Amino acid sequence: MEKLSQSSSSFPVDLTREILSRLPDKSVARFRCVSKLWSSITTDPYFIKLFETRSATRPSLLLCFRKEDDDLCVYSIQQNPNEAYSSSSLPIISRYHLKLPEHVQNPKDHRYCYFRFTESVHGLICLQADQKPIVWIWNPSMRRFIPLPNPHNHKSWKKVTLFLGYDPIEGKHKVVCLRYKKVSYVCRVLTLGSAQESWRTVRTHLKHRAYCLSSEGRCINGVIYYNAGISGYPLHSALMSFDVRSEEFHMIEKPPGVVSEDGPINYGGRLACSDSCFVRRNNESRRLWILEHAEKRKWKRSTQDFLVPLQDYGNPEFKLAGFTHAGEFVYVPEKFHRSLCILFYDPVRNSCRRFEFKGIADEESCLDYWYHQYELHVFPNHIESLFLCNS
Repeated sequence: MEKLSQSSSSFPVDLTREILSRLPDKSVARFRCVSKLWSSITTDPYFIKLFETRSATRPSLLLCFRKEDDDLCVYSIQQNPNEAYSSSSLPIISRYHLKLPEHVQNPKDHRYCYFRFTESVHGLICLQADQKPIVWIWNPSMRRFIPLPNPHNHKSWKKVTLFLGYDPIEGKHKVVCLRYKKVSYVCRVLTLGSAQESWRTVRTHLKHRAYCLSSEGRCINGVIYYNAGISGYPLHSALMSFDVRSEEFHMIEKPPGVVSEDGPINYGGRLACSDSCFVRRNNESRRLWILEHAEKRKWKRSTQDFLVPLQDYGNPEFKLAGFTHAGEFVYVPEKFHRSLCILFYDPVRNSCRRFEFKGIADEESCLDYWYHQYELHVFPNHIESLFLCNS
């Protein structure tokens, strides 16, 4: 034992760090308890950034839905389009249940206790319950919900919209809070993991109201984009941008003819928008508008249709959940009973991959079809992260 201890203590720290950074997130979290040295290595900001950089090369599709007992059922699924899989299954990386925070739970009837997620931003997701300023950060890799301070106690901030952003230059997450459907010159901003974890007031000269939902914001290359109403009659709709690092607001005019209130789209790392994010049978073809030049606000219409021919599929309505890094459109049903179908559509090749999950909720509970359907939350391009706000 003495020789083993001496051998372990002389093992190079750099090599230990390199080995640990190549392990799955679950293993790294477990190995934090091995020793003070390993805990120090795996909680170091440099190690966390190294781990996330490698995780970004193998993004997953994260699915979750709420169970009857207020557990969140979470699936992490491979989304690599280069692998050939059968149409009946998709490789599951991990599957687990996680108890929702108590303020999200409703002991009388969970169906009427509503909550919203932001998109997955560099491994983290923001959770808000019932449009109240009660906020958590969810790290699916660490299987933890971390509560955040109340963004504002004033009654005018009772209903808010939250966005999660990430600055790739400084490596910082920020939560942005705006009043919901209320005209305002200010927002509240919280930097995660900072020495002073408190909300700050950030002012803007652009008078607008955020009438979008938290799930409709998109963080692209360090900038959060969201729909907003600009003062005037009739109310003018535009896209707003918030630079996560400089904390400055800008307004972007929508492309000509685009009046939809659906949220902006992250298409291959560029801002895009469309007439609708819902696809129904016998719908006429539509195309994306892609922001070619961010500074000049120049839009270009795509040459490929983004509608999938759905006549061959049983579900009459699919929701565009997002895009993979390979440029595939990810379509999912907004709600499901026991089985669900996921479509990956490549508009360049005009090809579609279809994956069906049969009995995904059978073991969770036996529900009456007309009384209960699961609401599905989907997060494409999710990466593993070891970050915790209080670490």
